[in-house]
Amino acid sequence: MKQIFTLIIICITSLTYAQKDTLVFKNKDVIVGEFKELKNNIITVKTSYSDADFKIEFDKVVSLQLENNYTIELINGTRLYGALKTNKYGQLIMHGVDNKDQLVELTEIVSMQKIHNRFFKRFKANFDLGFNLSRSNDTRQLTFAGGVTYLSDHWNHKLQYNLLHTYQENADNIDRIDWQFDSKNFLHNRWFIGASINFLSNSSQGLESRFTPGVGTGKYLFKNTKLYLLTGVGFVYNLEKYLDSNLNKKSTEGLITVQFNMFNFKNINFNTSINAYPSLSEKGRFRTDFNSYLKYDLPFDIYIKTGLQLNYDNQPAVSGFDTDYVFTTGIGWELK
Repeated sequence: MKQIFTLIIICITSLTYAQKDTLVFKNKDVIVGEFKELKNNIITVKTSYSDADFKIEFDKVVSLQLENNYTIELINGTRLYGALKTNKYGQLIMHGVDNKDQLVELTEIVSMQKIHNRFFKRFKANFDLGFNLSRSNDTRQLTFAGGVTYLSDHWNHKLQYNLLHTYQENADNIDRIDWQFDSKNFLHNRWFIGASINFLSNSSQGLESRFTPGVGTGKYLFKNTKLYLLTGVGFVYNLEKYLDSNLNKKSTEGLITVQFNMFNFKNINFNTSINAYPSLSEKGRFRTDFNSYLKYDLPFDIYIKTGLQLNYDNQPAVSGFDTDYVFTTGIGWELK
């Protein structure tokens, strides 16, 4: 009786829903809908009969039948691109763009991203907003963060923007803006090459603008369904403009980066990264940028996030401001 009811649901759904991706679970349950992504061991599926997307643990799935092309990453670091279909329970056959088939075990898959044929379908976006109010000194603080990601079969482009504005009675306003654009090309065996440009403006440090375009390479040292660790090296060119133009400077710096990400712990995601910039043109100068956030996912793609951003410069242009940090909390929404 249960199997008959399942077949009826599949037939009705198939008639009313254009996307016919099919997932079969260990307990024989079936979902038909739009497979959106596999990330952090969680499959996201959109259906015509639910207002919210389904979030499903990937290790409970034994069969997939998908209509689109996908980029998948295996636990050994291999990246594959093509169409997927189930060979038998626990296995997939990937039909690559070179017309070659490859057998893939479901247990080997770390992530899976749909690659849309339509350009604008490849974008994702998120934003979060925070506001703090204190009666003492009539202090008001506004924080905003937003990001856009574009994903193709071998490239990942990401733009992130952060804003902080603080008003305090009988004191100067504090304004801090930073944004980063990062572009990665994924190679074999978890290696990647990339380019980036960072911008920072911080009134408390007298910094009108700091542009740091750079290039580099890196590797995922460890990656599975719960966490990853990556490291990389490169070079950046640092252009700094201060409110006092006599402090303006240009320099060349090395780049050492480390990033650690924990996920698949219920609805919690923890990400931390540190970039170190030893100067190659200014004797003894050393800068670091530290970023960390903790995110808790709620229904309907809403989330709560708290984060810390810290910048250190052992030779600051304005004496006494070698360290600056921002701690934020807020609520956000993710557009997928």
